[in-house]
Amino acid sequence: MYKIGINFDEISDNLESAIELMRECGIKYGELRTINQKNFVFWSDEEVSSFKQRVDKAGIELVAAATPLFKWYENPDDSEVRHDSFGFNPRIDAKEKQRIIERTFQIASKLEIPCLRIFSGLGKSSNAGAVFARDPLLNHALDLADKYEVDLCIENEPICRVHTQAQVTELLANQKNGHLKLWLDIANFIELGEEIEESFVSQVADRLSYIHAKDFIIRNGKRLYVPIGEGQIDYRTILAMIDNAFKGGDLVITAETHAKKNKVEASTKSLSALKAIVAELDPT
Repeated sequence: MYKIGINFDEISDNLESAIELMRECGIKYGELRTINQKNFVFWSDEEVSSFKQRVDKAGIELVAAATPLFKWYENPDDSEVRHDSFGFNPRIDAKEKQRIIERTFQIASKLEIPCLRIFSGLGKSSNAGAVFARDPLLNHALDLADKYEVDLCIENEPICRVHTQAQVTELLANQKNGHLKLWLDIANFIELGEEIEESFVSQVADRLSYIHAKDFIIRNGKRLYVPIGEGQIDYRTILAMIDNAFKGGDLVITAETHAKKNKVEASTKSLSALKAIVAELDPT
C-alpha cells in the first residue's frame, strides 16, 4: 500500500492553511518539520499536545518527522556548509546533540510518529558509510529507536557525509540495526549524476521505508525546482522499478517542492501528479 503525503511547511508555515489544502487534495498523511517557522524539536509539551489534538481532529496521520538530527558539524572547526537549517543551530556540542536526540524521541512518542528522518553530518569524509555506522551518537539514537519502536530513516543529502549510492549501501551493510532505514530522495541522487537503477534498488529494497519526490529543470546552468511532472525526473519509470523490488509493507511517498513562492500551487500540482503515478502502480 502506498501512503501519499506532504510536509506541512511545504504548503504553508500556517498549520490551518496546510490542513485545508491537504483536505482539498484528499491527502491524509502528514510529515512534520516546522510550524510557524519553529522546528518541532524545540516545542514545549503544551505545543506538542496542541498540535496532536489539531491533526487528530483533521484526520491526518503523522507518518514521519523531518528532524534536523545529524545535520550538524562533527567538529567545532569544520568548514561552513551552506544548507537549509530550519531554525536549528548545527554548531552544538556533543552534550546538546544528545539532549536534542532524546527530546526528539520523546516528542515522536507523544505524537505517535513511526519514522524520524536523520542525516549523517555536514561535510565530506572518506569511508563515510562505514564511519557513520560506528558513530556513538548514531548508536545511541538506535538504542532509543529500539526502545521507542521508531525507525531512523537516513536521507541521502548531498551536503552531508553519506550522500552517494555507494555510501548509502556501505552504511546499511555496516549498520545492521533494523530500525535504521533509508529515506530515499530520488532527486538528490540525480542531482549528483547518479541515476536510479535496478542494481541499486535491489540492494536497498529491504531497508527502504520512505521516499521524497521533488522535481527540477536546468535552466541557464542553474537548477530550478518545479512541481512534480514538470521537470526532468521520470518518476513513472523510477517508481515502477521500486514497486517491482519493494516487498515490504506500506511505502510512504511524500511530495517536496522547495518552492519559495506559490507554495500552495506547487504543492497542489505535485500532489496531483504523484497521486496519478501511484494510481497506475496500484489501481486499487
